[in-house]
Amino acid sequence: MTSLDYAWDEPILPPFIMLTVKGAGSSEIICSMNDFQDSKQLYYENFIYIAAAYTFSGLQETTARPVASNKDAAYAELVLDVSPKTQRVVLKKKEPGKRSQLWRMTGTGMLCHEGSSVPQNPHKPSSPRSVDSSMILDIAGLAAVTDNRYEPLMLRKP
Repeated sequence: MTSLDYAWDEPILPPFIMLTVKGAGSSEIICSMNDFQDSKQLYYENFIYIAAAYTFSGLQETTARPVASNKDAAYAELVLDVSPKTQRVVLKKKEPGKRSQLWRMTGTGMLCHEGSSVPQNPHKPSSPRSVDSSMILDIAGLAAVTDNRYEPLMLRKP
């Protein structure tokens, strides 16, 4: 733990400081600098993209099978996206901030789809989301486990 001496800009005002985490699911707290409590916590949701790595770098591992013969695929920046009409999981070009392409990892290791949950106001502190109200990434059937066939990806309730 480190500390830093600080001289208040306004020494006649009460010693309170407002701390804010900006972004989706942000939070804000006001702390008294005379009685700072460990129980006060800031949090934020760290959404992720699930990307086809080859399509970002253009580089390929020597042991990997080529994903496409088209050189443009090497720079297509493809991520998992969910079609709102069919709920099918597909690869599409990354669009920063597009909710249908955003995912979050739960504490139990499930990948929850951000676009299928109700948006939260980023300017109001909120409680952590319930996993039960989210849709998670899964395979469509059991064939991938039973007979080594490929199965499409889909969203399901946990």
